[in-house]
Amino acid sequence: MKAACLKRGLKYPCGSDRPPHMHPGLLPFLASCMAYFILWLPEPSIGGTILKCLPTLCLKLFVATNSYSAGAWTPYTRRIFQGLLLSAVGDACLVWPNTFLAGLAAFAGCHACYILAFGLRPLRPLTLLAVGGAVAAAYTFLLLPCLKGLYVWAAAAYTGLLGVMAWRALARRARWPAAAAGSLFFVASDLFVGLDKFCSNVAHARALIMSTYYTAQLLITFSAASQRTSRKES
Repeated sequence: MKAACLKRGLKYPCGSDRPPHMHPGLLPFLASCMAYFILWLPEPSIGGTILKCLPTLCLKLFVATNSYSAGAWTPYTRRIFQGLLLSAVGDACLVWPNTFLAGLAAFAGCHACYILAFGLRPLRPLTLLAVGGAVAAAYTFLLLPCLKGLYVWAAAAYTGLLGVMAWRALARRARWPAAAAGSLFFVASDLFVGLDKFCSNVAHARALIMSTYYTAQLLITFSAASQRTSRKES
């Protein structure tokens, strides 16, 4: 496959991450991120909801347009695209207190898409033990004492799914290093969300949550943009 990639004039092997240099298609994402942090609209609000969702929607559009133009609309890129779409739904829901559980469900769907994208091979049991132990400890010692009722089980299920996503991303780090790094930023972002909502107000929580979240999605998008397999090969 590497030879086939070289014949098509590609510098890097098919399916591996290219160096994450600036791509013109990412300018809308960067511009919308800057607008979000500079304008800092109050939340919950309609304007704040739209502005919060824009960066994720820009990444979704970038994955679609870049993949089609590169002839790389593969199962991997489709799953990442679907995950970003569900993430945008989750972004909107988490702005409003009454739709928090709906947002949690949307992001659970996002992680399921990412897990399907990364696949279940190779297993990497040591990575599973490390990630599982860290995620379980964070839930048990940091979040669980703050949870009540339905949130105990909803947060446990979500945390488990988040841990599986991080495990599968790290297990495939040799192929998609950007996605592996992105999964860790996602875990950090969600930990800030949980601590701020259920435990105590985290200083600069919104800035911490959104900066780590946008970084996570950008890195995962890089992994999808690196796909260079033709439609026929997919």
